[in-house]
Amino acid sequence: MIILETRDLKYAYPDGTMALDGIDIEIEKGKRIAFVGPNGSGKSTLFLLLNGTLKPRQGEVLFQGRPIKYDAKSLREVRRQIGIVFQNSDDQLFAPTVYHDVAFGPVNLGFPEEKVERCVNHTLKYFGLTELRDKPPHHLSGGQKKKVAIAGVFAMEPEVIILDEPLSNLDPAGASEIVELLNELKHFGKTIIISTHDVDLASRWADVVYVLNGGKVYNTGHPSRIFSDRILMENTKLKLPTIVETFREFEARGIADGHTPMTLLDLVDSVEGPYIGVRCAVADCDIPEGQQVGLFMREGTIVAVPYTQQEAAGLALCDAGAGDEVLIEGVRGSLTSRTGRIHVVRIPRVIEGGSMNVDIGDLQALVDGATFDRVGAMGTSAKVTAAKAGIHPDFEVDVIQSAMLLALRGLDCLVLASGGMAELVKQRVDERNSNGCRNIQCSIEKI
Repeated sequence: MIILETRDLKYAYPDGTMALDGIDIEIEKGKRIAFVGPNGSGKSTLFLLLNGTLKPRQGEVLFQGRPIKYDAKSLREVRRQIGIVFQNSDDQLFAPTVYHDVAFGPVNLGFPEEKVERCVNHTLKYFGLTELRDKPPHHLSGGQKKKVAIAGVFAMEPEVIILDEPLSNLDPAGASEIVELLNELKHFGKTIIISTHDVDLASRWADVVYVLNGGKVYNTGHPSRIFSDRILMENTKLKLPTIVETFREFEARGIADGHTPMTLLDLVDSVEGPYIGVRCAVADCDIPEGQQVGLFMREGTIVAVPYTQQEAAGLALCDAGAGDEVLIEGVRGSLTSRTGRIHVVRIPRVIEGGSMNVDIGDLQALVDGATFDRVGAMGTSAKVTAAKAGIHPDFEVDVIQSAMLLALRGLDCLVLASGGMAELVKQRVDERNSNGCRNIQCSIEKI
């Protein structure tokens, strides 16, 4: 379903300079959209047109199939349904406390006082901002300010959330937290639109990329199509994503092939296969010179063990103690690695009661009684539940990719996932299994 579109959209600055010249876009409901392009390509101007802040010189913006009207009553509803988060959070935060900033939108929309309080408290809890509710926004960190700005838009219950350069001026930890938050909002059915100069973000995050150049849509499509198009990248002066650059170097050396990867996991799959010419391994026990040894992969390392009909094997060229490196000759067969499994526990979303509806004792028993090598948590309620249970997640960023990479290294992972994110983990693993070299087992349960 197309939720937002433009038709022949044109806009000129007061001095007559054309900012946008015939923009046609179609945004599907529930998708993650990234607009990329050089400075001055029209991204910020387009965003202000999409929610009626600016009025086009020509063409129209349609929301849910109907052209936007520019009378005060119509614009009020449009701006509730299509919220914008500015690049500089300080431009959006002006109330004396975090609570009042988040409440500003609902109050101005005329929500009853009781609904405002309920809505704001729920939003603060969902965004993990409850402890900051009475803090002045200007005392917060950059990442916290960005969360408050997004929370203020979210509290108005929009269908579409637009963010202009959402990771601008954030440190890596703050940026990762915002990306995870945007992914979680998608699972509320929100349509998320961002502008960014960060091609690494656009390539791994977006469902659809629009390239703007000179006030026009230069191209649009899936990230893999956009960022693998050499001519497009050259003509628009866009930087190649790091993963794509790495893949092309590997490809030139004959150690990777296939479709251009957009994520680290895709890159790993492009080079995964039989290992040949192995000459060095780590001894799992004392190994004397001349002993035939079996070889396998453990956590990404080649390990030598006493030979017991392993597929991959060779002869030790030197004595080695447990944990020492040992040289191997006459290697035969391919190296195979045990593939770990991913066990997902679905944690109710905040709106479903969150950690209050989780039997913490059962969760602790699951963790204590199983041999999970790593634990991850994705989503606000999952992280809160983990803290309540005394569980310290090993990873909370890029959780799905991290879990799959760990599984390919032979590690078993437990993933605590909020709401529908649990099903997303299973879906992504199944998609990867349909194309990958080795299948990863993935299961879901509720606590």
